[in-house]
Amino acid sequence: MENKPILKCTNLTKSFRIRKSIIEILKGVDLEVYPGELIVIKGRSGEGKSVLQWLLSGIDAPDSGEILIDGIPYNKLSSEEIANVRRQKIGLVFQNFNLIPSWTALENVESALLNSNLSAVEKREKAITILENMDLGHRLDNLPLELSVGQQQRVALARALINRPSLIIADEPTGNVDDETGNEMLNILLSYVRENNSAMVVTTHGHFTGIDLADKLYLLKDGLLVPQTKGQPEVTAAG
Repeated sequence: MENKPILKCTNLTKSFRIRKSIIEILKGVDLEVYPGELIVIKGRSGEGKSVLQWLLSGIDAPDSGEILIDGIPYNKLSSEEIANVRRQKIGLVFQNFNLIPSWTALENVESALLNSNLSAVEKREKAITILENMDLGHRLDNLPLELSVGQQQRVALARALINRPSLIIADEPTGNVDDETGNEMLNILLSYVRENNSAMVVTTHGHFTGIDLADKLYLLKDGLLVPQTKGQPEVTAAG
């Protein structure tokens, strides 16, 4: 059986106009991500890691080039269709969790199902089940500020994984937590990737707990992805 990439990017370019200047951010990025893979992209602040994430998740569009998720080309879809692909196929993990502070843990996770075809009861049951699987069954009605950092992290992971995405895109997923909590988070994500034959792309400007577990390692530099070997020095924001 042919092993097809979950994510395929070809010659992505992106630039921005700042006053009278054109700033080139991405200058021809190529990337293929296959089922079961963990891909880590390192790069200093300002090299375009966030821009690349926006493109991969369909939040923004490249100036040129093509992105396919499970063989679906973004450039053939409307904005609404891209949003549907993002909801169904992509799980976003943010460095700062991005939980809504006035919503309970259960409501934050249910929010990922708002546009699904499930009934209200089915949405609630599904959200409760994934939170219980993350040992948060006793915290369903707590607000984010009433949870520990590790518990907030698991709520964010439950929200990202509840739709069983093909691709997880994670921004500095262990950057704001201690090593023990970061390892717990990484174990949850990698277990999901391996068990569901999905994939994960992580971007980092510093130390990422699971860098030694990466199947492929890249450096984003001067607008291009440069393949790296494990053991090369970590890239820091300060250079």
